Amino acid sequence: MPRSLGARIGIGAVVAGVITLGGAGVVLIGWAVDETHFDRPSAEFDALRTEIAAVEGVDVAHSERWVEAPTFSDPSSAVLLKVRADALPDLLALACASTYPDPVSWAVEVDTVAWTRISLFSDAGRGCLDVGFDPLSAVAEIDRSAPGAQVQAAVMENGMFTLYSLDDAFEDLIPLVSRAETVRDAAGLPPAGAIEVAGSRLSVAVGPGEGPAFEQLLTRLIDDHDVTSFFSPAGGTPIDGVEKVQVTAPERHHAAVEAAIARSTLPIAGLPVTFLPQ
Repeated sequence: MPRSLGARIGIGAVVAGVITLGGAGVVLIGWAVDETHFDRPSAEFDALRTEIAAVEGVDVAHSERWVEAPTFSDPSSAVLLKVRADALPDLLALACASTYPDPVSWAVEVDTVAWTRISLFSDAGRGCLDVGFDPLSAVAEIDRSAPGAQVQAAVMENGMFTLYSLDDAFEDLIPLVSRAETVRDAAGLPPAGAIEVAGSRLSVAVGPGEGPAFEQLLTRLIDDHDVTSFFSPAGGTPIDGVEKVQVTAPERHHAAVEAAIARSTLPIAGLPVTFLPQ
């Protein structure tokens, strides 16, 4: 075989190998982005699931132990639980006493007798379920403040305590806005900084002592000016770099809405107001 042809075959084989590896690399990257889970069951995780399911008032909605591409190592474990409020102390005690050796991510939906649902989340860790605050007192206070609401409570990466509601009508969130500091205090968090109360139609950052003023403003906007959504700065930088208040209201009320916000004693009083399409 002439050397030149052999060289071409060799080069062709190497190129084919690179293409194959490249193709595999693309697939692996795709798996990583897609976060496809590859099951890695274990007897220890099965035992943990059985222990959790044995707690009266706790339902294991989903549990999984898995690995991900491209390393297929360091298994992750997670459980999604539906819990009666009166069973939450027993669940917390079980988590703290658990001997399961791997970190576990917890997602817990707590249902109360008032039909309030509070969602709590814990990053992967061993032992006690750590949501970043006192879950028992926080659940009780959210239930008192906004009975019947669906609320996700969490401490965000920037340290802000956030109460996010899945309810569509933002007027139902006004009690949480008014009592945000009470909920924060019940959760055992430091009395500093703002508390974000947010949902699909509302976003406000409630600073120290601002809850009643926000309640008064929002109630007036809803009752007198038919406002159906209200978004004010709640931390972070807006996409356009300009802090503003964004409101949805009938055009005939725009001037009155701007005046009501400007007359408030809140820090947002001096911000520009833009109106979203209805």
